[in-house]
Amino acid sequence: MENFITTTMPKAKPKQARGVFSHQDRKKGSVRLFLFLGAVLLALGALVILAPIVWMVLGSFKTPAEIYSVPQTYLPQTFGWDNYQEALRLVDFGRYFLNSLFICACVVVGQLLVCSMAAYSLTKLRVRFAGGILLLLMTSLMVPIEVLVIPLYLIMKFFPFGPQLAHVNLVNSYWAMILPGVFSAFGVMVLKDFYDSIPNEILYAARIDGCSETRVFFRFILPMTKPVMSILAIFSFVTTWNSFFWPLIVLNNPDFYPLVLGVQKLITTGEPWNVVMAALVLSTLPSVLLLLLFQKTIIRGIAYTGIYG
Repeated sequence: MENFITTTMPKAKPKQARGVFSHQDRKKGSVRLFLFLGAVLLALGALVILAPIVWMVLGSFKTPAEIYSVPQTYLPQTFGWDNYQEALRLVDFGRYFLNSLFICACVVVGQLLVCSMAAYSLTKLRVRFAGGILLLLMTSLMVPIEVLVIPLYLIMKFFPFGPQLAHVNLVNSYWAMILPGVFSAFGVMVLKDFYDSIPNEILYAARIDGCSETRVFFRFILPMTKPVMSILAIFSFVTTWNSFFWPLIVLNNPDFYPLVLGVQKLITTGEPWNVVMAALVLSTLPSVLLLLLFQKTIIRGIAYTGIYG
């Protein structure tokens, strides 16, 4: 059956890159000026985005006197690792790092599984009111998370689902961090658009061959979605790793703190800003390294699936 699918499914031919302007248009002076101004605007935008990051990294090497000096000095006089050693001493990075890693792993796995199954059901199965469900999903994308914080917190505090789980308090637990992130309307919409491009004949052939719907999904559909699944996994990991607002609300026990929330303790205890910035640099390194290591996968996935914004 698998050989039949691989031999009958048409292979996508790589498309040649096509720009907005043709080769002849690029010779025109007005087009060259437009492209130059666009490059200048992109460079300025990159500087605006990178300036706080560079200032944070440089500030992590400064002394308290340099941090609070007026006028502000841009480069530290000496580059030392004392601030990082102090940050590692004040913050239990090992505990908080494992907490963040566990939460991110559960959210990524759960989100990919739930979103892929939901998108497959809405696309390839005959689900009643599928159009209404898609409309609700699109509507939820327009609602900011701040609006949902209070009802979501009450749901976590008085968990109402199941006769054995009625009024169970999930606040101050890993569940309060994992359950709200398992489902993503954005992930469902992206996967649905991808599943629409899969020919239904492949599914019909698998069903005629005796495959159950579960086997069709896990053996044939999921392997086809590796490009878009990888991109969603990276986005989900980075978003969950850098999440601060929701953990600040539902977690009071330091044993469950993620790394970002653990670093925030340095601010509340009044530590110098150079030590705080050293801790912030350490907390952002995993997500930055992940994006650097998989930047080709991200670019290829965006070009393949059309994800943007």
